[in-house]
Amino acid sequence: MRRSALLLLLLALAGCGATGSAGEFGDATLSLGRRPGAEDAGIYLATQRGYDMAEGVTLHVQKSGDAEFRLLPRPKGRWVAVMAIVRPAKLLLCVDRDTLAEERGAVAAVVRALQRGYGQAQLEPDEAVAAMATQVPGLDAAAVSARMDDVAPTWSAGAPFLGQLGPGPGRDATVAKPLS
Repeated sequence: MRRSALLLLLLALAGCGATGSAGEFGDATLSLGRRPGAEDAGIYLATQRGYDMAEGVTLHVQKSGDAEFRLLPRPKGRWVAVMAIVRPAKLLLCVDRDTLAEERGAVAAVVRALQRGYGQAQLEPDEAVAAMATQVPGLDAAAVSARMDDVAPTWSAGAPFLGQLGPGPGRDATVAKPLS
């Protein structure tokens, strides 16, 4: 009996140090601000394959609404660009200024997860579209697939690394770094 109690206590203590399903940084939301399209394939591949969780954050994607992250053509108001999605600077991953200041590690984790997702989506466009189709009810997978050949090259066009963001107003070019 005493041995069982000790074993249970050790298991409970071991669980205290482990990261839960939300990971080291917890949950984060990303608002697309529009209906999902081919430009978003890397996001959905990242969440389906668990790249977000591997980085310690659980990313929840939504079409619209309040979120810590948004996809915007340019940062405005409280938003700061931290990653280029469609180059040259046509679609940017932006984060709320407060989130960037208070949770920089979580922001960097989201950027790394999306860099992996977009990189793999370039290599495996059919799998990226399939990942979207499983997560987006009513997605016209054929239309998204048809656009992938045009959109996927723009994710890294002319950049030394995927997601690289040049300096400029409303941008923090230090968050996105080359993946090792």
